[in-house]
Amino acid sequence: MNPLLQSVQLALKNAEQKEALDQVDEAVEFCIKHENGKVFEGWDKELIRLMVAYHWAKKTLIVHKNEDRTIRSILMWYNCDKGDGWNFINNWEPDKEDGDSIFMAFLFAEGKDSFKELTKDFINKCPEVLTKNKIGIRYRSGFPKRMIYSNKLFKKIINQ
Repeated sequence: MNPLLQSVQLALKNAEQKEALDQVDEAVEFCIKHENGKVFEGWDKELIRLMVAYHWAKKTLIVHKNEDRTIRSILMWYNCDKGDGWNFINNWEPDKEDGDSIFMAFLFAEGKDSFKELTKDFINKCPEVLTKNKIGIRYRSGFPKRMIYSNKLFKKIINQ
């Protein structure tokens, strides 16, 4: 049972916060537009909407916009343990605040500069990412592969 998830589901159903829902829907459209079949494969729009709203509620969502207020990058992540993977996400488990890892699950960026700014903002909002394990899923040879990232990646991005 995930009480925050239930609260988000109720808020989406009641649709009382129009401005917030408009921002969630804008983020959903961006995710769908940049989806390549490797992240949300088989997910319908309402499930993606729930995912975005859930991350917003638990403050694990970063959205960057251009000067014209259109979205250019999004990142969602989970606080978890090193052994956690897609089951943690698919089962809608609550974040493990004392977990030893950060699962960088959903990242979409329009270009290298957007990715770099998003990464810097991520480090500012979640500084523990530099001390915890960093988990991600990457497609290698057509199949998803669980990856553990080192701080070299972040240092390289920051120093560019």
